[in-house]
Amino acid sequence: MTNEDLLYRYFSNSLNEDELIVFNKRLESDAKFKADFEFENNLKQAIKKENSNKLKEKLKTFETDISATETFKKKSKFNWRIAASIVFFLGASWFGYNSFFGVNYNSLYDANFSNYPNTEFPITRSDTIDSFERKAFVAYEAGDFDNAISNFKIIPIEEQKPYQAFYKAQAYLEIGNLKEAKNIFNNIINKNSTFVAESHWYLALIAIKEKNKIEATNQLRVLTENFNYNKFKAEALLKELH
Repeated sequence: MTNEDLLYRYFSNSLNEDELIVFNKRLESDAKFKADFEFENNLKQAIKKENSNKLKEKLKTFETDISATETFKKKSKFNWRIAASIVFFLGASWFGYNSFFGVNYNSLYDANFSNYPNTEFPITRSDTIDSFERKAFVAYEAGDFDNAISNFKIIPIEEQKPYQAFYKAQAYLEIGNLKEAKNIFNNIINKNSTFVAESHWYLALIAIKEKNKIEATNQLRVLTENFNYNKFKAEALLKELH
């Protein structure tokens, strides 16, 4: 396991017992690893302190509002520690878990995700054959992704084409079924089918959605080293993740 992987798993509290042993040994014997650890730890503490100060300022506002209201003043006494605990655990909209590590995964995903346009099956009103493929792509373009999936699934074998799987994965992604989308994208890559580069891109976004920094980094590196699709975006994301 690389130093980067160990540090990431340590700060995300995901080290198992064997990995923790490796981590401690490397901390004792590897000067660069120790320096990287101390840098990341100091950075985490600095961010935590900054967010703590913001939290205190927010709570002071709450306390002032409560003190200004006579009813609240009589019926309840402001408890700083309880309020701090509530806001800390429930106030994800202020800074959340990800901000402690400098990566806002949800924002990265939202900023980079867009569903892939239909470039394979042109929809025209003059079509006389209403095939399952046509129904699937009509539904896809209309944003009816459940219906698109249903029609993709029942396309006869003799009418199946490699690109259909990619759009079916897109539809699964749109309805939030990341597992099924991931399986299809991986299958496309393994078969060296059409849309391989694009599949790496969407696998990277899925990993970001799942807050899996290691997998996202791996997918983005494959993309930047082997393909031109979204290369600049992939390079920018790699910088954001490190």
